[in-house]
Amino acid sequence: MRKLLLPFVTAGYPTRSGCVELLHACAAGGGDEIELGIPFSDPLADGPVIQATSYKALVGGITLDDVFGIAETFRAAPLNLMTYINPVMQYGEQKFFDRAAKAGVRAVIVPDVPPEEAEPISAASSSSGVPNIFLISPTCTDERIRLIDRLSRSWIYIVSLKGVTGSKIQTDVPSFVRRVRRLTKHPLFVGFGISTPEDAARIAEVADGIIVASALLKLVENGGSAKDVERFVASLRQAID
Repeated sequence: MRKLLLPFVTAGYPTRSGCVELLHACAAGGGDEIELGIPFSDPLADGPVIQATSYKALVGGITLDDVFGIAETFRAAPLNLMTYINPVMQYGEQKFFDRAAKAGVRAVIVPDVPPEEAEPISAASSSSGVPNIFLISPTCTDERIRLIDRLSRSWIYIVSLKGVTGSKIQTDVPSFVRRVRRLTKHPLFVGFGISTPEDAARIAEVADGIIVASALLKLVENGGSAKDVERFVASLRQAID
């Protein structure tokens, strides 16, 4: 079975047009779907690289309506929005999910909403038809993993480590994914800490999808072009195939 590859791009980074170039590069390199991050001033799950790109996008004036505008016009690959609860609440939960549906968004990831407090998001998600993606971390109990599986309507995001994006994988990820697999029925996508083709190949042996964020954006931060991003994504695609 083909393992899905989800590269991550920060909306509005390095500019609005530059962001669209990166999205096309990710699709051309073999990204099955793309995670489009909505910049936020307090991104608790994100490490230094994504924080830096989010800050630059915010300084550049990117807004939620701009992000939806990008999503509405980009059709080279399905988009998943990654955001935090504050922007969603400010926009209005139902309005946010309805707009996401109109823009053709595949799913929405809100990492700072625990399943026990997810009712408003789940209701808006259900009404709009756009799934809300829950996260499972290495600290989750079996009971919590089962709860997340019951609430899920699409794939589940497996956080590979105790830390933020861009950290080095330290846990036994294959063992962790197998544990979650025994307790769930949904596809499992793994993110956080996957930075090389070798990492991706190892995790793809047990996961249904691979998410790569900080390593890709670090390439751009260090002066890489959209073509460099396309080549990097292609190397990940080749590794997991």
